[in-house]
Amino acid sequence: MTSTRSGRRAHPAYRCAGAFAVLMGFVTAASLVAAPVAGASSARKSPTPKPSEGICSKINTQSVSAIVGYKLPAPSFSTLKLPATKKNDHISSVIESCTYGSLTSLSALATDVILEYSVTSKPLTAAEIKKGIAQVQQLNMTFVPYRFLGVRAYYYSFTQAGITIQGLSAFKGTNDYGAATYSKLTSKSQLASLVRLAEKL
Repeated sequence: MTSTRSGRRAHPAYRCAGAFAVLMGFVTAASLVAAPVAGASSARKSPTPKPSEGICSKINTQSVSAIVGYKLPAPSFSTLKLPATKKNDHISSVIESCTYGSLTSLSALATDVILEYSVTSKPLTAAEIKKGIAQVQQLNMTFVPYRFLGVRAYYYSFTQAGITIQGLSAFKGTNDYGAATYSKLTSKSQLASLVRLAEKL
């Protein structure tokens, strides 16, 4: 199994995305977000991120709360490292995420917010993005370009265990950053504001 810096073992949702996660940053983000849902719905303990540290301290929690409209706790920090392999076109990536809220139950997920920042070993080409889109379509995921961030960005949403998961990921060279929630009530404009915060990570 893939290991993270925090020492925990990766949830199966991470592994199933590993083959193409580095091709599309939003796929990685979606996999990170989906993992707690899969764990909670199968009555298994979800991975617990480490207490807030590092990049999470760059963002004021009150700023995140102001965007979503309710008070959030201090974030927890986690890291996922994906090595370069033939299946992912020899592109490695490191994805760091800040989770605002509890991952202990499905009901607790409803108010959670995730900000993520990833670095790939090289910029994604048009062909690699096309390949990633083809993979995403197999996941029954809504995926559309988002044109209001000034950079290449994509909105995604899908449902798992009856919970709507949606997010927005942006690309700038070898840096990808994004935001996601477990609520269908979050608007795209709110996600865009969260992504602008994630860019600071």
